[in-house]
Amino acid sequence: MIKVVEANEPNTLSDRSETTCIVHEAYTNSEIVFVHSAGLASQTILPKIFRVAKIGRIDGYGNSSEEVQKVLTSFNPQIYNLFAGFKH
Repeated sequence: MIKVVEANEPNTLSDRSETTCIVHEAYTNSEIVFVHSAGLASQTILPKIFRVAKIGRIDGYGNSSEEVQKVLTSFNPQIYNLFAGFKH
């Protein structure tokens, strides 16, 4: 999945999966979340993963758009507005 994302979605900063089913993804902006969701990896590989695994929890970091927050609502996410650093 990582190779497909890197080859087809240059604005996706990372997409790393481990055998523990922890996924960390980072995007340059909220719009890219939807680009990634419609991308080749999400459309071809995720359905296979979801046959054997389910989303147990979503933690969101950063200032996502209202549209992204609305989509995540069904997953009962924990949202953190600041991931790292200081806000002046």
